[in-house]
Amino acid sequence: MSEFHSLAHLIKRLEVATTRLEDLALSASSASAVSSTSPTNTPPPPSAPAVVQPTGVSEVPVVIEKQDEAINAALQKYLALSAEIGEPISKQATLVASAIQAERDILRISTLAQKPVMSTTIFGKLIDPLQTLLTEVVNIKEKNRGSAMFNHLSTVAEGIPALGWFTCEPAPSPFIRDMKDAAQFYANRVAKEWKEKDPKHVEWSQAFLTVLDNLGRFVKENYPTGLPWNPKGENLETYMSQNNTSTASAPAPTTPAPAAGGPPPPPPPPPPAVLEEYEAGKPTGAAAVFAEINKGTSVTAGLRKVDKSQMTHKNPSLRAGSSIDAGSNKKQAPPTPSKPNKYILKKPARTTLEANKWVVENHENNNTIVIEDTAINQAVYIFGCKNSTIRIKGKVNAVTMDSCVKCGIAIDSTVSTVDLVNCKSFALQVFHVTPTIAVDKCDSGEIYLSKECLGVEILSAKSSSLNVLVPEDIEAEDSEMKELFVPEQLKTTIVDGKLVTTLIEHA
Repeated sequence: MSEFHSLAHLIKRLEVATTRLEDLALSASSASAVSSTSPTNTPPPPSAPAVVQPTGVSEVPVVIEKQDEAINAALQKYLALSAEIGEPISKQATLVASAIQAERDILRISTLAQKPVMSTTIFGKLIDPLQTLLTEVVNIKEKNRGSAMFNHLSTVAEGIPALGWFTCEPAPSPFIRDMKDAAQFYANRVAKEWKEKDPKHVEWSQAFLTVLDNLGRFVKENYPTGLPWNPKGENLETYMSQNNTSTASAPAPTTPAPAAGGPPPPPPPPPPAVLEEYEAGKPTGAAAVFAEINKGTSVTAGLRKVDKSQMTHKNPSLRAGSSIDAGSNKKQAPPTPSKPNKYILKKPARTTLEANKWVVENHENNNTIVIEDTAINQAVYIFGCKNSTIRIKGKVNAVTMDSCVKCGIAIDSTVSTVDLVNCKSFALQVFHVTPTIAVDKCDSGEIYLSKECLGVEILSAKSSSLNVLVPEDIEAEDSEMKELFVPEQLKTTIVDGKLVTTLIEHA
């Protein structure tokens, strides 16, 4: 089951990042290919990736100082605890520190150069060194799948792609939050496994999560709509060629933000599930799951034969004494979030006459809808309205109100019926006469009838809380209205082999 949880988190991460960074990853790959064929640009080893060294800039921008203040304390704590835990945690932490320094340097470059097109080769060349760093962070985890530190390594590998936040526009903060949530999944495993054995490991995982939290807070406060760059600065390609035309190795980290002059972060590295390979001839992770499924009919060959004495449906005594809850160990998947209202397309409201039918649709908070100049052969169809009132003057053939909420209709007369379907909290008032009122699948409705309309037939089905108000004194001119309840419950009995149904009325 843990493999499936991992797969679920990876799918979530892919949905968030892939659509934004696919083109960027392709351009980064092409930039790497260009660098590898150039005789003057030999790619450095993974542990010391090539970085662009911006020169001639001695003053540290204010925004860089803000980032240092935001994450340096938590980063130094994470590095110190990683060193205490030892390999391979400390090696991975060194790469994380270099990656954060590279992300720091891209902020400095953005204050001096114009924003490049992310699909260009020069941008891919700029981010290629950090792409190498992040790939190495993930590779350390992949090379230590059998290690007792695997959950530790996975925590960092899942969260470190947050450094690619600047490629997400126009809102980078949710991307960082998603990466932090992915890291939290494995951090919880670390806490569960080590809180009794060695609390230092729990403190280590919390320190790394704090780095991500502080990074997200810094980005939200200073870059809420993405990295702005400098519109008055130099072209990025010109800036890079003027400041450093060659590559250099990143210095060893001596501070919480080691290595100087790094490039901007790349898109997230490939997800672990995609990188799962066959080890020693045996598939692991999701690959093992699909290998089992691909067995076909032989997939059940390894199942144990259950003896009849152990079958509860054939042994009532076992069933009576069983205390096993089949669903007690099942974890319910999180509910699918509903689409926010701001992303729901609202159709325009309209009140039009189409042939012989008045169409009233999609009105909201409108109590001034009046239909005049009606004819006896015309029908009125009301659909999808909310918190609105519709006044229909004159005599029409029929009126229908469908899927409306908190709406009221006031009519003079109809030739045939008034139909109310799928409505909630509605009100209907008849000033003169209508022969039939049909209510279907409605909830909480009130029907006001005039003295002339007391011979009406009201047909209701699958409806609740339906009330009819009639004049208390028919002779009086201004009589008070009396409220009557439409029965909802039915009682059915069998008499002489036939079903007999009667209403249950409540006083």
